[in-house]
Amino acid sequence: MARKTRVFISHHHANDQWAKNQLQQWADEYDLFIDVSVDTNDVKDTLPTDSIRRIIRDDYLRDSSVTIVLVGTHTKGRKHVDWEIYSSMYNGTANKQSGILVVQLPSTCPTYW
Repeated sequence: MARKTRVFISHHHANDQWAKNQLQQWADEYDLFIDVSVDTNDVKDTLPTDSIRRIIRDDYLRDSSVTIVLVGTHTKGRKHVDWEIYSSMYNGTANKQSGILVVQLPSTCPTYW
């Protein structure tokens, strides 16, 4: 049996949790991937930036092969999303880079192709 892809989903928890829930529902229903994302309050905001990046990289992203970034209207100002993208792009000795897939949510009113 083939190993399922391990996916990290980055999003603004307060505004775009609905999109993550929908994606997770599809993943479960169609047996698409394993979600290895950070849940709310898994990582303390009060830690130093480097510690947060290390925790995300070592405890959550380590076994993932792709990071899906769900982009809503307030995503650009979210420090955790920034840290998750940074950690996905980081190419360390123990943790290699992940692919990044950006999904623009309907709330951003995409009108161009």
